[in-house]
Amino acid sequence: MGEKKTYKPLDDLLESTGMKYSAIAAKSNIDKSYLYRLRKKPSKLDVELIKKISDATGIDKHKLFEVSYFFTLKVDKLQHKSFSKENQ
Repeated sequence: MGEKKTYKPLDDLLESTGMKYSAIAAKSNIDKSYLYRLRKKPSKLDVELIKKISDATGIDKHKLFEVSYFFTLKVDKLQHKSFSKENQ
C-alpha cells in the first residue's frame, strides 16, 4: 500500500480553510509545486512563507509555525535514530 507523501497535520490545517491547494498557492503567491514541497517538508516554512500563507488563508501564524516546528522535531528524531543505528 502506498505511503502518504505529505505531512498530514499541515494538510489538515490547509484543508480546514475549505480552499483548494491551488487557490492557496495562488493567493499566497507561491508556485503550486513549491506548496506541494512545503506540504512534504514543512520545516522549509520560513517566517515570510508563514506570513503569506496565513494572510491568504486566515490560518493563525502560530499554528503554521507549530506544524513546521513539530515536523522538524519528528524528522530530527528519526534521522538521529537512523544515524545511531548505522554507526553501531
